Amino acid sequence: MYDNFFFGKKIAFKFVKIYLNMKKIILGLLLIVGISNSLSAQGFKEYTVLPGETLGSIVEKFQVSPYELYQLNPDIKDGLTIGDVLVLLNNNQYPFDTTLVDLKKYKVKKKETLASVSKHNGITELDLKKYNTRLYSEQLQKGDKIKIPVFDKNLNTNVITASSDEIIIPEIKEVVNTVTHEVQAKEGKYGISKKYGISIEELEAQNPEIIAGLKIGQLLTITKSEIIANDTDVDDVVTDQFSFYIVQAKEGYYRLTKKLGISKDSLIALNPILSEGIKLGMELKYPKSKLLKSEVSTFKLLDSMSNFKSQNITLMLPLMLNKIVENDTIDNLKEMLFKNGNSSRSLDFYSGSLMAIDSMKRLGVSSRLRVFDTRYNRRDLKSNSERISELLSKEYEENEVVIGPLVSANVMPIARGLAKKNIPVLAPYRLNKIPESGNIFKTNATIDFQRSEMIRFIKSYSIGKSIIIITDEKMTAVKEELILKFPLAKVITPREGNLLIPKDFNGLLSENEENIVIIEAKDVGLLSTVSTILDTKLKKHSISLFTTSSYRAFRALENRYKSKLNLHFPSVSKQVFLEKDSGFLKQYKIKYGALPSDYAIRGYDLTMDVLLRQAVSSTFEDSALEIGETSYLSNKFNYSKANNGGYVNNAIYILRYTPELTIEEASLLTNQEIID
Repeated sequence: MYDNFFFGKKIAFKFVKIYLNMKKIILGLLLIVGISNSLSAQGFKEYTVLPGETLGSIVEKFQVSPYELYQLNPDIKDGLTIGDVLVLLNNNQYPFDTTLVDLKKYKVKKKETLASVSKHNGITELDLKKYNTRLYSEQLQKGDKIKIPVFDKNLNTNVITASSDEIIIPEIKEVVNTVTHEVQAKEGKYGISKKYGISIEELEAQNPEIIAGLKIGQLLTITKSEIIANDTDVDDVVTDQFSFYIVQAKEGYYRLTKKLGISKDSLIALNPILSEGIKLGMELKYPKSKLLKSEVSTFKLLDSMSNFKSQNITLMLPLMLNKIVENDTIDNLKEMLFKNGNSSRSLDFYSGSLMAIDSMKRLGVSSRLRVFDTRYNRRDLKSNSERISELLSKEYEENEVVIGPLVSANVMPIARGLAKKNIPVLAPYRLNKIPESGNIFKTNATIDFQRSEMIRFIKSYSIGKSIIIITDEKMTAVKEELILKFPLAKVITPREGNLLIPKDFNGLLSENEENIVIIEAKDVGLLSTVSTILDTKLKKHSISLFTTSSYRAFRALENRYKSKLNLHFPSVSKQVFLEKDSGFLKQYKIKYGALPSDYAIRGYDLTMDVLLRQAVSSTFEDSALEIGETSYLSNKFNYSKANNGGYVNNAIYILRYTPELTIEEASLLTNQEIID
């Protein structure tokens, strides 16, 4: 029987490779069999996702409903990746409808009719017949099992009524002067705050990542602002449209152009003194629109490795290997893997970790990897508790690092059990609970941190621009915070039911400058309504849409709206575009015969960060205090000590939708202000 065991590399590679190579084909076959009793008559085909393609374009191209596409390819609910192989039926099972997202099973009750069932579910009788074709000729009877179509109504333009409740602010202007400072050795908060004429409290408020302490190489954004009344001549206050940067030690053109977001030619044009060469302490001028990104610069770990001792890594993953019967058939093994999402995700994550270990081995850093199967079963708390006790009874080496468990519910008990041994435990994904143990590392940035970083970005981006804030009834606390941070903003409060109409925006949108619309809503209907209304305003107005909250609520919106409205949002990871010549892509495909999933990339990034940090610092915990931000394929990490125990990752991405319907890292540049 397979139990918790030490994975030999050859066995692991074979096991994972079989899984990855067959994943798409078997998954497609299994799901198709579930949908159709006549697979041989139906037939299926495969399609490889091309650059620039979206779910919407594929739906239109093959005239297949989103529901049917999801049924055949459940992985795409997390997003499409170039090279994804989609399974499609030669003949679609259901009538084509671009808004069909689900078919609910329903058992007809006594006295229910076609009309009553349709009305109760908010659909027409024709819709019901369309997805239950026998109802064209038969009457509905008690006990009949039918399908109820569910449509994504957010794709429709609804006519709704509302009145706007505006907070009217006197016409004043906020003048903001921003500089960037790189932390030097032996530099403290007092000296920096004194240098720029602000308090330590203001310095920490503007740069929350330094509350736990400064790190050499951190880039601090230091802002001083004044509110100017409309009778003040603003031109007398603002000296020019540029900020200034002091050249630090060992900085050349490459690093400066990356930091300042400006080309070498433009930098020299603005600073003729550079024709004599770059010198330490030079004050360089650069456009305010080209402010530095809020995140700190990536620490160059590869150039700083000094610890080449073998490392001990333990992965805790819900592989569910206890479900495997010895001498079972390959087909049964595959079926078990595909039915259990935890197994599938675990193997993907594991494959990425192996890639990282092999990469570090080529750099001279070897590792001893153990993989423990947590066998998570959310319905069997007793078995989970017993399994955790078994894992805690294992022997752990000095300086060992545990990555996992993958299921967040198991992280806290594992961390508590390993706290006495001072073993760092990294939660691979979001951990909602407050860490109780000092050895827990939350590798996903908190929602509060994401919001604070997004607000900092908007503050810099919105200089000289009009701001409108819209929130629904469930986001009152966020609304109050935004009003406090943006006192010049106009606020639209929808009436009961989160209703808005186009005239609510009359007189609020500027025709002379870009309009920043910040929307915070859990109500997808409000998001859809606002997007639709703003789309109609784009002919006369420049509009960019922002949110400081989770991007999940926006997934129901059509990408064309998000693209046209330049949607900006915070994220703990970014989309990876693997080019054909990508070393990672080539190596992964050679090993596994497939493109890496998001879980595989997360496994690679997280494991690579652990190995690199320990190759630079003596322990992983020391690295959190000594090393600043690191970034990899899709994730970045910058740990700091949490007030209530443990460590948190204070590194995120600020992303935006492009006109090409892709997602990229946001910049503080605007098309009008680029001078390159």
